[in-house]
Amino acid sequence: MTQVSARCRAALDAAHHSTLNAWRWLDAEGALQAAAESDARLARGAGRALEGQLFAIKANIAVAGWPHDGGMRTRRSFRASLDATVIGRLRDAGAVLLGLTQMDEGALGATGYSIDGPIHHPLREGWSVGGSSGGSAAALAAGHCDAALGTDTIGSIRIPASLCGISGLKPTPGLVSLEGVLPLDARFDHVGPMSRDPAALWPLLCCLRGLPITALPIRENSLRGRTLGVFEGLDSLECTPAVLEAYLKSITRLRESGAVLRSIDVRSFDLPRVRRAVFSLCERTLALEHATQRAADPKGYSPAMQSMLDYGARLTEADCLRFEQRIADFREAWDASTAGLEACITPTSPVTSVPHASPPPTNIADLTVIATAAGCPAASVPCEVAEGALPVGLQILAPAGQDARVCALGMRLAAGFSEA
Repeated sequence: MTQVSARCRAALDAAHHSTLNAWRWLDAEGALQAAAESDARLARGAGRALEGQLFAIKANIAVAGWPHDGGMRTRRSFRASLDATVIGRLRDAGAVLLGLTQMDEGALGATGYSIDGPIHHPLREGWSVGGSSGGSAAALAAGHCDAALGTDTIGSIRIPASLCGISGLKPTPGLVSLEGVLPLDARFDHVGPMSRDPAALWPLLCCLRGLPITALPIRENSLRGRTLGVFEGLDSLECTPAVLEAYLKSITRLRESGAVLRSIDVRSFDLPRVRRAVFSLCERTLALEHATQRAADPKGYSPAMQSMLDYGARLTEADCLRFEQRIADFREAWDASTAGLEACITPTSPVTSVPHASPPPTNIADLTVIATAAGCPAASVPCEVAEGALPVGLQILAPAGQDARVCALGMRLAAGFSEA
């Protein structure tokens, strides 16, 4: 058995026997066939950009012939007839697709709780991986695959990346095609890559865009002289001590590495209200999208989802306009506060993983919502923590279109800030 085929078979075996509930569905036959084809191409020197890399795919992204339920019981009989655009690009680059990963129902949430039960943290059974791309994060962190696709509306890639100690990217809006992805709210939805190695985010993004992989600018690899924003006032978001400690150490390391830091008071933005505004608009959009199906199959939705859809259905046009204005006001304030900065470095989330038995934290997306509302790219990379401690993520935000900068700074921060 050749290398990719052997790795694929081992990965499928690990996924099949895993107790994490990370996987929704595995395509063993298709994956092994693709692996054999990759081995043949590699043997004749015809390997492509992602040749033989093993991928997990979030269950709201269409793969021809696979289930396409978006984590929703009411869609359990649906099968995709065509590949999503991003899936076609992965295939063209030589990726091997293992199967679909579990997710929060309809991508409307960040609890890491699927309709098949909780998705377990690879480091602590019974603890949350966050969501809604929690299955992809758990599969990656457990070593079942090389990379994964997730979707991110208010933080659904970055939050599980932070909680699981991996890396994930929400691109600039519109940069990666959403064709073939079940929508939550197309204004805020993004498809993005997830990887254990932050250096992989940029080449993965290039492939998802259907572009050749280019080198990151050398300038972007340095911290010296970079003008970066950092947050103060994080106590107002009820950040856990572990997150605050890791973030403050990172700020010290940034300063020691020669970065020029400017403090931004997070209290000036009222981020919980911004997060609530975006989430409410998503609830409204999903309620309208599912009104007919819900009337025909009310039992196809969990009580929690029913409650969110009920709320969304009650929102008036005036309510929605008020939420839209709140987001617009935030974006104006954010642009003014970050003018002249190359990037901002924040914690990815105010919290780390919590037991599934505990109430889910309401503030989990209070920092990831920044990039959603501001329309900018953002990545989460692992932050240095004490041995045995739960993972903490650092979030890198940059102006729209500066995805290369986000990826390069993420690589540097995850590498421990040392200069090349």
